[in-house]
Amino acid sequence: MSHLSAPIRPVGPLFKSQNDVSVRGDMWKSSDDCLQWLDSQSPGSVVYISFGSVVSLTKEQMEELGSGLLKSGMKFLWVIKPPSKKYGFGSEAPDGFVEAAESKGSLVVEWCPQEKVLAHPAVSCFVTHCGWNSSMECLSSGVLVVAFPGWGDQVTNAKFLVDVYGVGVRMKKSTDEKGEVELVKSEEVVRCIVESMKGQKAVEMKKNVLKWKKAAEEAVAEGGSSYRNIQAFVDDIQRMASDRLLSKNN
Repeated sequence: MSHLSAPIRPVGPLFKSQNDVSVRGDMWKSSDDCLQWLDSQSPGSVVYISFGSVVSLTKEQMEELGSGLLKSGMKFLWVIKPPSKKYGFGSEAPDGFVEAAESKGSLVVEWCPQEKVLAHPAVSCFVTHCGWNSSMECLSSGVLVVAFPGWGDQVTNAKFLVDVYGVGVRMKKSTDEKGEVELVKSEEVVRCIVESMKGQKAVEMKKNVLKWKKAAEEAVAEGGSSYRNIQAFVDDIQRMASDRLLSKNN
């Protein structure tokens, strides 16, 4: 496409600066308490659930998700961002859910450092809306996906993660007697979580996601495609500046 416009330099995935708080711009204050909790969990034993900064789910859908997580029997870390007057996004935890989760050894928080969580060895799969950043972070961290897309590019991202890259499963919404789409039911939540954490399919998906993790690391390493394109971008800017300076002087 570069011959049709300015040079195009694909760069990324950009996931190496999670420890540098000076360059981060989270919309909500995060806590490292969840990392301490993860440290106490067995490797590959935790389901991480987060739907990003701007997703709001209905009370009924939250109840189905919560019920499915409890029924799955797996330990989980769920980020439930309460409704914000300032930003207008968020969801309410089902009544009594936080206590029920804690009684089963799981954890519910309002926010957390997602890149650090996904990189933690205790995390096995990620229940996500499949936003672009979350999709890149799970691939870069080698974490399996349980896809729950809502709109826009989330649907396309989920399609690639599940059907093309083979690194996860997708939760399917049920339909009523009229054929109208309703909710993702708790039974579907259980099916997807178990399928992504146990059995031969989980093993194959894990092989796939580790392959993509390696590809991401190679891309940003010295000499990799992203590394070379960043340098090419810098060279482009320097060349443009030099050309403008010469043109001005002439």
